[in-house]
Amino acid sequence: MAIFHFTIKIVGRSKGRSIIAASAYLNGDVMKNEETGRVSYYTSKKEVVYTQLMMCENAPLEWERVPEENIKRFMNSVRYKRVEDKEAALQKFRLTFRKQRLWNEVLKVEKDSDAQLGRSIEFSLPKEWSRAEQIQYTTEFIQTNFVDKGMCADWSIHDKGDGNPHVHLLLTMRPFQGDGSWGNKEVKDWAFVRDADGNIVIDMEHPNWWQDKKNPERCGIRILVLDENGNQKVGARNRKQWKRVVVDATGWNNPKNCELWRSEWAKLCNRYLPKEKWIDHRSFARQGRLEIPTIHEGANARKIENKFYEGKVSVPSWKVEKNQLIKRQNAIFKKLQKVYLEVTKLLEEWKERVDDIRRKSRSDSVVGRYDRTHRGTAIAHGRTVSGIGGEGRAVAGVAGAESAMARIGGEVKRRESFIASTERALAEIKWRLEKVREVDERINQIKARRAITGADGLGGNAAERERGQGQSYSGAGLCSGGAGQGYRRTDRPYSGTEDATARMSRIKREVELREQERECTGVTKGLEANKKFVRDRAR
Repeated sequence: MAIFHFTIKIVGRSKGRSIIAASAYLNGDVMKNEETGRVSYYTSKKEVVYTQLMMCENAPLEWERVPEENIKRFMNSVRYKRVEDKEAALQKFRLTFRKQRLWNEVLKVEKDSDAQLGRSIEFSLPKEWSRAEQIQYTTEFIQTNFVDKGMCADWSIHDKGDGNPHVHLLLTMRPFQGDGSWGNKEVKDWAFVRDADGNIVIDMEHPNWWQDKKNPERCGIRILVLDENGNQKVGARNRKQWKRVVVDATGWNNPKNCELWRSEWAKLCNRYLPKEKWIDHRSFARQGRLEIPTIHEGANARKIENKFYEGKVSVPSWKVEKNQLIKRQNAIFKKLQKVYLEVTKLLEEWKERVDDIRRKSRSDSVVGRYDRTHRGTAIAHGRTVSGIGGEGRAVAGVAGAESAMARIGGEVKRRESFIASTERALAEIKWRLEKVREVDERINQIKARRAITGADGLGGNAAERERGQGQSYSGAGLCSGGAGQGYRRTDRPYSGTEDATARMSRIKREVELREQERECTGVTKGLEANKKFVRDRAR
């Protein structure tokens, strides 16, 4: 299956990279850096199956010519004498010499210590294509997206025969002028007012509006250069000063080009691939795929892994191990997705059967919810839409549907019986609570009546209470006084024992009432949970 891989890097002096060495590796040949005198040898690379140089329209024609003295020197070399196909070796030497000339000219114009020398792109080729198709489609892609824009392209196809054919591409970053000389990468331009999305604001009525007469598309609202007093600065010749910025002269360094080039390569591949093998330049997250992406291993990681299996090193490559773990996780996730789809299908089937049962019992419904003309019945003999006779269709069975439906039906029945018993227990508890409340109300009424009766008797016994204030109420006095002396009925009775008994009874009733309320609350919550379970199953 075709796999998408497309990476873009910059070859620059700031990181100590050499554009000559990069081109020599790309071509699997020998190249000399005329600036440093260093020679890069990559003749041992045997995976270079095709190489090409594509010059833009304004490139100097003299760079295409190879001096005769250089050809004679190569023909006298040992490397030329050892090869069997002399013509192919000579043709490759001419091509390599032209590439060497191009990149040495780039080194001559790029003098800065942090200069960007070239843009390196690496992308994979579908292994479903033949070699001729790989060359044809890659040439079409490079010509359309790079060479026609003014870049020179140095590219090769590498293939070790392990099912990973890919392209290495080097592009120039400085444009050519019409006379064949190098142009500018960057130019100074007016700083225009832009909106939140970075687009130039268009307002021709603005006093600072400016438009180029030669190029009307170059227009916008210029920004003032202000002094410390907030006034616009004026130059030596009494010219107003406007803010200027350095912009890309070619537009090749726009970060949006990365997304553009990746999408164009994906479109070209899909144009020549069957639909089931199409590729997508977007990430899994942007595609909406529920899958963990693997990381790029690279050649070094695979070499370490091979040495680990051969016993030459004790530690394997962490990149390979991580990818293996990700693949196992994705396999488990796919199984979960498959199970989820099967369960969803079973639930849909179960819902259809329940709807058929409901429609059969209801016949024609009022709202017409179950009277769908495109629906059949769950049994072979069938019914019409009205539920009376007629031909129907049998619902297609799903593997394991009967056992799953039986399980779900048994669970629903068990829950329904439990809910019924719970409702009966709850009704009995509520009846008991009502009885307890009635008893409490009666007790409160009796207490109220007693309080009123006691208040009425206080006025008649006032004199007797005053006469008995001086008497001492004690156990000794009662014993010595005999049967006719001591405590009298007219005195205030001692009701401590009766009050304690009433309080204990009231406390006991309150405890029983609170326990019953807690039991009622727990049963109510359990009942609601079971009802929710039954509703979820029904859905």
